[in-house]
Amino acid sequence: MKYKIVCVKEQYVDIAQKYPSFLMTIYQNQDNMYKTKQVELIFSNMSKEKERILHFIQLREDYSYYHGVHQLTNPFTGEQMLMTINEYDLCVEEKGEHHDLYDIISPFSKNFYMIY
Repeated sequence: MKYKIVCVKEQYVDIAQKYPSFLMTIYQNQDNMYKTKQVELIFSNMSKEKERILHFIQLREDYSYYHGVHQLTNPFTGEQMLMTINEYDLCVEEKGEHHDLYDIISPFSKNFYMIY
């Protein structure tokens, strides 16, 4: 399963809660100025959140990092969770229908949302 974790600006949290598909529609690859401005308007640059998330996962014994990809490996099952950090999102790839990383970091803030 591949998904992205984004942080919605405070003024758009109510809209995101009422219309969750709104986020998937709005968040697009930033290949032109209009899309870039749209993402900058609604989503928060996750610099503070990234530091907190990285600090949390780097403390784990099953953490590794290689060429921009952060990896957590379950020592019992061998399943891997891969994460790439971008300016406005965290791209996560997990096996099966799991979303463990989202479950781990969602208590940090109500502004975190998962989009597919």
